[in-house]
This record gives sequence, C-alpha cells and structure tokens, in this order.
Amino acid sequence: MKTFRFTFLALLIFVFSSCMKDAFDYEPPYGVAENTWTFTDGIKNYTGKFAVDATLDTTIQSNNTYTLDMSGMQTSSGQILTMVISLADLNFGVKSYQSGISGSDHSTSFHYSGSSASRDAIYFSTNNDPGAVMTYNISFYDAAKYTITITFSGQAFDANGNLVNISKGKLTAHIDRK
Repeated sequence: MKTFRFTFLALLIFVFSSCMKDAFDYEPPYGVAENTWTFTDGIKNYTGKFAVDATLDTTIQSNNTYTLDMSGMQTSSGQILTMVISLADLNFGVKSYQSGISGSDHSTSFHYSGSSASRDAIYFSTNNDPGAVMTYNISFYDAAKYTITITFSGQAFDANGNLVNISKGKLTAHIDRK
C-alpha cells in the first residue's frame, strides 16, 4: 500500500511539474510591465507597448502645468494610443486628472487612433471637445527609477461621436525628463 501511495504521489508531482511554464516563458501582463498599456471598451481588450519612454516636459507651460506625453502601438493591429496629461507638479503629488472637461485650458487627452499615418480617431477624450470625461489616477511613482503607473477609466467619443465606456485602463511607463 505504501508503494502505491508513493507511486501515485510521484506520478502527480511529475504530471503537475510538466504542466508548469518555464520562468523564461513568463511575460508580465500589459499595464504592469514597463512601457506597456491596456484598456477595454467593454467588448474588446486593447493592449500595446510604448516604443519610446514617456516624456515629461519640465518647462512650465502657460497654464502653469507640466506635460506628460505617452504614445504606443497596439500589439496586433498597429493602432496608436496617445495620452497627454497636464500635471500640476513635477513630483506627481497630485494624483488625479481628467479630460473632457468644459472650460479647461489643460491639454489632458486620450486618443486611440487607426494608425500613426491616418490619426483617424477610434476613441478620444479631450478638453478641446468636452463631454466625454476620462479620469487618470497616478497609482504609483518611483522617483529613483522614473517609473509611473497610471490607471484610467471613463468615457470617450467614438468616431461617430457616440459615448463609449473605457475601463480597466492601466499603463506603466519609464519617464524621460526634458
């Protein structure tokens, strides 16, 4: 009976260990791994990578903000996500920002477009075209590594001007200061 238990246990260990992925096969999820992003429109999940680091313009703008600019490509379609946030400070002390706000002179915006060549909007939320309000929350900032994590959700206009719910948005990016 002990031999049967030992053989059965050894067989279980062998079966489950052969099903495990190798550590080298692991790819961190989009939005968590550096320079990646993800969001959903309720039907489809979009993921992509930033080809270059996010850029933080450390020169104060005329509206007393600093601009954080990120742009990256969707992994399978080539569609482009561009986000700009008008920051209140350079240390990310203020944690929440919005786009789609009427009367704001901030350049905070969310654009998801067909390609870098066409720039035809698929989804967008900007202060220049108010009504589709998107909220961006800075959930993590590592000042030593210049890494930021931002979650975002809210509404965006689609190409026909209809409101679409955007949720589960998350990005992690390395920041270059200029």
